[in-house]
Amino acid sequence: MKALTISLILFFGSHYTHLAAQNADSLFSTAGVRVGVDAENQIGLVSYEIFGITNMGWSWDLSERIRLDLNIETAVGGLSGEGETAIYARMAPVAEIFFGDCPLSLTLSSGPALYSEDTFDTYDIGGNFQFTSSVGLNWDLNDTYALSYRFQHTSNAHISSPNPGLDMHTISIAYKF
Repeated sequence: MKALTISLILFFGSHYTHLAAQNADSLFSTAGVRVGVDAENQIGLVSYEIFGITNMGWSWDLSERIRLDLNIETAVGGLSGEGETAIYARMAPVAEIFFGDCPLSLTLSSGPALYSEDTFDTYDIGGNFQFTSSVGLNWDLNDTYALSYRFQHTSNAHISSPNPGLDMHTISIAYKF
């Protein structure tokens, strides 16, 4: 099942990026792939996802050298481990803070996620409806590519029981249109 999940993500990801790149007025200003691992090493879960960022055109100059952009990130992916695989989809606002000409920016995001499975062997994330929040750094390598790291927390916000939460370290590479 893990190989099938990865194959589907890569297949749709390549088509997703190709379709977005065909039109300069595309829905996404950025598209990429992200991989994550369990931050606490309590269970062997790994996430794989494709994502797109829609530029909302909302930008504020907080000072002469600090700018805040607010956009929307959409992602589909898989969470695999402990003999189980879940497919998920999420959408969330993402705030990005830029510091002058520095190629590093700070990203903050939080929003709902829907998982096809919520139990991984004996680890129960507590329901199919979750919230995923993250904080991270984005590094613009050039005008076309960016690398990023995020610390990501997923939980059901006590809507269901149990609510153990899942913390992950994620890395991504993105193409900017």
